Amino acid sequence: MAPLPAFKRSRVAPSAVVICLLGIGGLSAVVAAPSVPASVVREAAPAPDPAAEQHTLAQLAHEAADQRVAQIVESARAEESRQRAAQEAAAQQAAAQQAQRQAAAQAQAAHTQPAQVAAAPPAAVPPAPAPAQPPSAFIPVVGAGGQASVDACQGPVRFTPVTVSISIAEHDLCGGWNRMSWIQPGTKVTVQGYGTFTASARMVVPKGAGEGVLGGFAGGYPPIFLQTCIPGTSQMLLIALR
Repeated sequence: MAPLPAFKRSRVAPSAVVICLLGIGGLSAVVAAPSVPASVVREAAPAPDPAAEQHTLAQLAHEAADQRVAQIVESARAEESRQRAAQEAAAQQAAAQQAQRQAAAQAQAAHTQPAQVAAAPPAAVPPAPAPAQPPSAFIPVVGAGGQASVDACQGPVRFTPVTVSISIAEHDLCGGWNRMSWIQPGTKVTVQGYGTFTASARMVVPKGAGEGVLGGFAGGYPPIFLQTCIPGTSQMLLIALR
């Protein structure tokens, strides 16, 4: 095969190329962009401020939190009101049920109660307390004799030197004071071997006084009397018995 002929460089002059290009440009219709009125032209928007945006976001978050808290408080108040209303309703219902039960019980009691109830017998009057009994005393008599019998300190003795009345004597140190000193007028006194008497009067006389002092008792000489010394003194206590 015969080789292809070598590519030959164009010999067209550069001026021709320019003319060609100019000629093409002259024949081509180039559409020009429409002009923008000056009133439409605006300035570019300013760049955003990060600090201002952060403040705005924080304020919005704070307002949202306040709204949430207000909603929670309002919800809690509504729930409290609901519970209080429920409690009041339950209390009213319980009171109504209690009233119904009481009315039913009263109706049942009225139905079962006899038409006429017999009058209850009057309460028994408690018996009057027994009159207080006067105190009483018992005086034992161990014997009779003079000063030696009294000094023997064996108990009360009929003191025979006294003849105008019966004297029952005992030293205070031998028990006579404790046995006789408490006896007051009105006391019932039983003297062993002599009977029961009532104390009528008390008299204090000096030790060694004569029998005549017995006449100073109200009513005169008593038929019997008790005699003992008063401890720590030089006196005697006499108690008339009648």
